[in-house]
Amino acid sequence: MSRGYAVAYALNLTPWERAGTSGAAALDKLIARAETELGGPGRALDLGCGSGLHLVALAQRGWQATGVELIGKAVRRARARVAEAGLEVRVLQGDVTALDRTEVGGPYRLLLDIGCFHGLDDEQRAAMGRSATAVAAPDALMILLAFRPGAAPKPLPRGADATDIETAFPGWHLVDSEPAPTEGMPAPLRKAAPTFHLVRRAA
Repeated sequence: MSRGYAVAYALNLTPWERAGTSGAAALDKLIARAETELGGPGRALDLGCGSGLHLVALAQRGWQATGVELIGKAVRRARARVAEAGLEVRVLQGDVTALDRTEVGGPYRLLLDIGCFHGLDDEQRAAMGRSATAVAAPDALMILLAFRPGAAPKPLPRGADATDIETAFPGWHLVDSEPAPTEGMPAPLRKAAPTFHLVRRAA
């Protein structure tokens, strides 16, 4: 998927950003729920942060936000976005399956993944699970957006369900799932039935 995203950013074809805007209110509600459960904002890590749309939202809510993104153009756009917003946010270029190769640090109480995990193959998912768990706090929460498996036409991500998530993140368990809003999304993305999953690491 990384090659496809690199091409998409190069061509400025990023429909997921429009989708992210339409689902902002629903995501904001989930972040507020995480704040309640965790006792307020703390350190947050956006895995596959893209151009930084959700990093800005986290930082504006008071989170100490860090983003990790593989695609160079997306990293540059994210850094420009947070600078324009006047926010102190770290945006690192790196691979979510090998966070130990970046200066990501930790521990993080909130992990955010809006469309990264569900495009990886099984080996990459397991590596991402190990990598993210290594920088997560013992009581961390993760908000993960994924398409329903098999619902999206190629070359869109293959999707993931609760079993896929819990398999890749041993020691974490699903707390809740809810459909993401699809208003304004292109038809293929609506058909993919995007879903927000709230996952907790067992302390």
